[in-house]
Amino acid sequence: MSESEEDFAAMLAQHEARGALEIGQMVKGRVIQISDEHVFVDVGGKGEAWIDRGELADDEGRLKVGDEIEATVVATGDEIRLSHRLRQGAQAREALAVAAQTGVPVEGKVAGVIKGGYEVTVGGLRAFCPFSQMELRRVESEQEYVGRVLEFRVTKYAEGGRNLVLSRRALLEEQAAKAAEQTRKKILPDAVLPGTVVSLADFGAFVDLGGVQGLVPMSELSHARVERASDRLRIGEAVTVKVLRIDDARGKVTLSLKALEGDPWATVPGRLRERHVVRGRAARATEFGVFVELLPGVDGLLHASEIPRHRSAALREAVTAGAEIAVMIVNVDTAKRRIALALAPEGATVGEEMASAVAVGAVLTGTVDRVEPFGVFVRLGLGQTGLVPNAELGTTQGADHRRMFPAGSEMKVLVLAIEEGGRRIRLSREKARAHEEQAEAQAYLRDATKKGGFGMTLGDLFKKK
Repeated sequence: MSESEEDFAAMLAQHEARGALEIGQMVKGRVIQISDEHVFVDVGGKGEAWIDRGELADDEGRLKVGDEIEATVVATGDEIRLSHRLRQGAQAREALAVAAQTGVPVEGKVAGVIKGGYEVTVGGLRAFCPFSQMELRRVESEQEYVGRVLEFRVTKYAEGGRNLVLSRRALLEEQAAKAAEQTRKKILPDAVLPGTVVSLADFGAFVDLGGVQGLVPMSELSHARVERASDRLRIGEAVTVKVLRIDDARGKVTLSLKALEGDPWATVPGRLRERHVVRGRAARATEFGVFVELLPGVDGLLHASEIPRHRSAALREAVTAGAEIAVMIVNVDTAKRRIALALAPEGATVGEEMASAVAVGAVLTGTVDRVEPFGVFVRLGLGQTGLVPNAELGTTQGADHRRMFPAGSEMKVLVLAIEEGGRRIRLSREKARAHEEQAEAQAYLRDATKKGGFGMTLGDLFKKK
């Protein structure tokens, strides 16, 4: 064979070798040259081929001459062109088909929100995840997942990967079930556990402890009065709770945030002092008075007897609005957890200590509060009410005290005793009258002395009166 014939035979063999390649075929080759725009690959007896270097951008720092790569044929003829991306796509389709059969999780990036769900990119392919399959429960903002890389389960693989349906919820349910097994071992009465707020309701907040949910009732949200759970918590917030009760039969766990706040009454002695003016929030009204929140978890009672009739309507409005009012602390009983209040006088400033006019032996003018079978209660002043027993009223036996001393009428009384730190004050109307008469007589005698005349005796004076 002549030299020219040999050259032709070689060219024909090379052409036949190239012609044997088909578009879409997978080939392996070795990198023989790297330029700014292309990577040249030796595909063996089938000649040389090239790949756009941009397709191998992720490998630029590592790719070198002599490396072996695998790619897909995208063009034949005078030159062989390969694609690395298409090879990746083929691998992705194969992997997704296997994942659909075996349930192995796959990673995908949420590309955007579309009708009915999310568009997710998985291995360079488009997939669909319905809204109901993204989370265990519906989220407030559907956009919050866009741009995030998450794990999914392939629930449908069809049409060679052109019809892909994913579910993240299936994975979350499995993870929650596994976590619940471990969490149940930790849920014991009085246990303190971390959790996440997952939903809010009119009756409290549900907290996920790790696959197991518990309820924090409204009464256990805080020592402070809370109208709505959303005033105290937000969905997704991390919290620490205490286990109060476990009802295995009903599958319910009762939790508390309040139990971890400490005893609010522990701070009362240093912050609330008797006879001092403070501001508090009118919390609720009852038939016997108005409860005022003085500190978070600490209420005082403004008894109905301390509320003038002309202030009743305004106080009811304050309760409805949850407004603040100025009150004076009459008595603090930390043992019984009770605080008695009175309305602060007009112009009183917060922190001011109000002086008491009540002292043993003092004669005061009070207002009849109510009449009982055993005596008459008289309001003496700010937060102070005393009792005039029937024996100290100075009335005849069988007298109608309700008619004689109607509520709101004035009565002069003498303070006989102050007991139990001022909580019990015993009064006398009869002694107050005698004291007043004696004072008038003494004043008359002093006046007569000044004028130089004693024509009338003390007995004559009392006869005259």
